[in-house]
Amino acid sequence: MVLHQIQKFRMWLRQYPTMRKFLKFGIVGATSAGVSLGVFWLISLQYPALNLVSKAIGYIMGFFVGFTLNKFWTYIDQTEEDEKYLLKYVMVYAVTFVVYLVVNFVFDHFLHPNEWFATMANELELSFIAAYLKENGPLVSNILAIFINIFLNFFGTNKLVFKVPEPEHLFE
Repeated sequence: MVLHQIQKFRMWLRQYPTMRKFLKFGIVGATSAGVSLGVFWLISLQYPALNLVSKAIGYIMGFFVGFTLNKFWTYIDQTEEDEKYLLKYVMVYAVTFVVYLVVNFVFDHFLHPNEWFATMANELELSFIAAYLKENGPLVSNILAIFINIFLNFFGTNKLVFKVPEPEHLFE
């Protein structure tokens, strides 16, 4: 039953190539974000004073996982043997990396979104979650910065790196 539903979903999804790419990109992004957050968390537990450095190392680790999975799974039907995808990918991700670090810095030092979320959790009478959010500002900032980067990276990867053709030009 479940396999039939999955097969049906896959057949339906083939009608929407951009949606299919975004879904694959999302799976790759979730994997990369998991690696990035995991590395950040492990380093920041050991060296709490190196908050931004641990985020940068986590980002770079997630970058290499994402590039590998995107090239060989998400965009495999659009890759050519001689094309220099890594250089383009590095350029896109270098720009979004700077955005990621700036967003983290602004959130950590000026906006403090963990306090907003802690206030919302308090209003919903979730005091344990509110206390956790209040104490873990760098983690909240990091998660928000990752979500912002997901959209920037998808746009850059589609339009600048692998150049997904418009739907009307897919079958030319």
